[in-house]
Amino acid sequence: MTARAELERELGGPLSALDLLSEPEIRELLMTFRSARRVEAAMLNDSVDSVIGTLPWPLRTPAKKIMFGNRLR
Repeated sequence: MTARAELERELGGPLSALDLLSEPEIRELLMTFRSARRVEAAMLNDSVDSVIGTLPWPLRTPAKKIMFGNRLR
């Protein structure tokens, strides 16, 4: 799979703006996008843990599971 196809899949469909970029530029954009997603997920997880941390210990895990299910890792 090409970097363009992977980026289009990550972004949810084809984008005409990618026609203006070379394959190396698309590859770099894909790596940047994936890195930003990882950072965003880590920050969201830290924020949720911070909020859940204010609950009494026995309620933390069930509350997190009820509110977010398996969406947070």
